[in-house]
Amino acid sequence: AMEGEGYSGNGYGTSYGEWVEPSDVHGLTAADYVCPHPEETTAYLVWMLETMAEIAEVLRKPGDKARYLAYAEKARQGYRALLETKRFSPDTDRQAKLVRPLALGLLDGERKKTAEQRLKKAVENYHYRVGTGFLSTPFLLSTLTEAGEAETAYKLLENPEKPGWLYEVLQGATTVWETWEGYTGRGDAGSLNHYSPGAVCGWLFDTVTGIRVDGENRFAIAPIPGGTLTHAKATYQSPYGIVTSAWEKTESGCCFTVEIPANCTASVTLPTGRTETLSAGTHRIAVS
Repeated sequence: AMEGEGYSGNGYGTSYGEWVEPSDVHGLTAADYVCPHPEETTAYLVWMLETMAEIAEVLRKPGDKARYLAYAEKARQGYRALLETKRFSPDTDRQAKLVRPLALGLLDGERKKTAEQRLKKAVENYHYRVGTGFLSTPFLLSTLTEAGEAETAYKLLENPEKPGWLYEVLQGATTVWETWEGYTGRGDAGSLNHYSPGAVCGWLFDTVTGIRVDGENRFAIAPIPGGTLTHAKATYQSPYGIVTSAWEKTESGCCFTVEIPANCTASVTLPTGRTETLSAGTHRIAVS
């Protein structure tokens, strides 16, 4: 950092850490704006460096890729060392502190398994309401799903209580709020059109209906029905044409419909574990 106007002198400057968690989970104070946040900072340093390595690979710069991956591994070691200090406790109900290391691949072995179990418990203790902030909310449902807790993710999605997505809808919201509290009548609503928590839409596409890009002219479709939903459908306008994935619960099971554009293929995996490769066209598969 350079000395100059706005420089705090401590090498950190403004640092929000996890931003706008529900107020009863972690109410922000003035100290949050200026204090260092080593857990968040180190985690995103790993993510940034690994992203830079991916970019270097696309640009065919193997030397840069190797250097970024080496730095990322050092940062990952630093994150794991941080977990051994008193500044971080894996036995926490702060969902953000559990979601982040799981989503960013910072844990392995027993530590990963323990964090997954503790995240489920933290969600249960918070009565299946959303307890994350800006940084970790986009990862919440996918992290639970990857931990084998898709039904827990659905309970979060469908919960009408505050804080949560449906609470906003039931309050008449037509956009996504900045804070989980929204308008309280005290003039402290923040923005009522602030998309970040709306990243939940990604989970609706890539998990509920299961549409994911899997390379050039190829898709991986793996829908996961759940919750009280009786049907779901999503359409993705890809560069190759329209991709559609839909499912509907029936008396005997579930019926899946997949539409694949011309000159494309899709690997379709059903909740039963059945996988098959399909070519262009509309396909209907009934599962009992």
